[in-house]
Amino acid sequence: MGMFGRSQRSVFKPSVYQPGKRQRRMPRWLVLLLVGIGLGAGGVLFLQTNYGPQRLTVEQSEQLHTELSASNVERQRLQAQLDEAITQRDNNKSTHETLTTDLGKAKSRIEELNQELVLFQDAMPPDPRGGDIGVRAASFRKQPGGLAYQILVMRENVTDNTFKGKVELDIDGTYSNGRRDRVKSDPMPLNLSRYDHAQGVMPLPDNYNARTVTIRVLDAQDKQVAIRIYNVRG
Repeated sequence: MGMFGRSQRSVFKPSVYQPGKRQRRMPRWLVLLLVGIGLGAGGVLFLQTNYGPQRLTVEQSEQLHTELSASNVERQRLQAQLDEAITQRDNNKSTHETLTTDLGKAKSRIEELNQELVLFQDAMPPDPRGGDIGVRAASFRKQPGGLAYQILVMRENVTDNTFKGKVELDIDGTYSNGRRDRVKSDPMPLNLSRYDHAQGVMPLPDNYNARTVTIRVLDAQDKQVAIRIYNVRG
């Protein structure tokens, strides 16, 4: 049979120069997004490098840490000094209050003693020889190697002028062989407003036995203004 009476469909055959499947394109919005991210990261890096704070090296970081530690130690030291100063201030305040209280008590006691002293002065018997200045009381006791004494000289009339003179002692006694002798003391300075009190130990010669003591009060010109004789006890 002839071939002209049948219609035939042409069959498509792919070319060896074309791919078998069509490649899919990346969406445009994704491309723009990736480009924007890249530009943003680059801009941040550029700004940080040129205009932002520089990154510290390891050495700079260690140095900064060392300086920070030193500053912290200094701060702690200053804080400790401040705490010590505050504590000392509080202690000084407490001590000041205590001293103020003790001072007030001492002043009150001194005032009481002054009043008692006035009564004591008024109660002392006057010098029997009279006069403005006199020996009101005295005592003398023997002790090994010397003579212990206490002497009270008083002034009858209180004035603003201080009497300046001296006190001398004349000790009469005997030695162990029976020989009599007088021993004189060194002058003792006397500054007399209302009263003056002297005490001490006067050395004596060996084997000397004191019997009596004559007290002489002399003024600045060695003029005698008072005299009194006492027996030695002991």
